[in-house]
Amino acid sequence: MNEKLATAVLLLTLCLLAGCSDPPLIEAVNKGDASAVSAMLANGADVNVRNNSNDPALSIAIRKGYIDIARMLLAKGADVNLSGDVGVTPLMFAASGGYTGLAGDLLDRGAEVDTRDRMGNTALIIMPISDKPAIVRLLIEHGADVNAHNTNGLDALMVAAYLGHNAIIDVLLTNGADVRATANDGHTALMRAARQGYLETVRLLIDNGADVSAHNEDGDTAFDWALDNDHTKVAQLIEQASGK
Repeated sequence: MNEKLATAVLLLTLCLLAGCSDPPLIEAVNKGDASAVSAMLANGADVNVRNNSNDPALSIAIRKGYIDIARMLLAKGADVNLSGDVGVTPLMFAASGGYTGLAGDLLDRGAEVDTRDRMGNTALIIMPISDKPAIVRLLIEHGADVNAHNTNGLDALMVAAYLGHNAIIDVLLTNGADVRATANDGHTALMRAARQGYLETVRLLIDNGADVSAHNEDGDTAFDWALDNDHTKVAQLIEQASGK
């Protein structure tokens, strides 16, 4: 018996004795045990097996940052479009984790770029979290809708603005993102940037046509949000842009 197979058999035995709640392959993925994963796959383990929360092995590997294991699963034909109970796909995990190469691999293997989770998020809406403009460009090149909104009305530009990720904002705007789009409660990307006090983000949005007079359902403007949060320079910039 070779070393990899022995490791897999040992893990399976321990799981049986301990009453593991998840299948052995899932246990190995959770632990980042690449040798055991490799041995189990070589001996016919179901590459699309799920844990008790309905998360597939591929998503678990990516979420935990075990990219070598994720690629093992892909090489064995893992379904790139399987999602868990909340609808998050492997591509969403790769995008939010900033794994550019892996995101490309998933897309090349047929990952659906605009699939939505239960909150209506696409990979592009989730993407700005990791501040990797290369992944944004990759998703757009594969047809991602830059103006997709989730169930709360948020789009990728609003998320990027809230985080102050200007390079991503620039990519989104260059590819047709609507700088004047509003969320369900009426707030805009400009309001979100102003609330956080991101002076250069506010400047970038204004220079690209953001509506400084827009107000949310409570009647607040970006100027109000900046002032209420003591971002004086941001408030001054917005006031100058409004011509007051």
